[in-house]
Amino acid sequence: ASNYSSALGMDSSMFTRNGRSGTFYFEAIEVTPKRTGNYTFKSYSTIDSYGYLYTNPFDPLNTTSNLLTHADDDGYSASDQFSMSYPLEGGITYILIFTTFDAGVTGSFSVAAVGPGRVSLVRNNVPTVTTTSTVSTTEAPY
Repeated sequence: ASNYSSALGMDSSMFTRNGRSGTFYFEAIEVTPKRTGNYTFKSYSTIDSYGYLYTNPFDPLNTTSNLLTHADDDGYSASDQFSMSYPLEGGITYILIFTTFDAGVTGSFSVAAVGPGRVSLVRNNVPTVTTTSTVSTTEAPY
């Protein structure tokens, strides 16, 4: 198994999750499997976690674009950890998003990846999403 450990904090990237109100902290992890096959990603944390798996690139302004799969609880235990499996192609980089079920939650976490080969798990720095509005004024021709 390949493991990745980190923590969500006030300085973590943020986005608005599809269908939910509020702002969610997240961490983007580059996932590159060595061999093609089915891989399973599991979270380990005291916080209620939620996972997304994307093909590159991940767009925090459009969380349904390039989405392969997502998961909340694993469905078999009382834990609040996600477990999701997906067939991945060796040598291709995917983006795993670790985020929380509830808005505004921080805390430490780890993610384990299990499959037919080693998996490279590297932090991907996605900029925080801030919505900006620009006002353009056009002079009327006289």
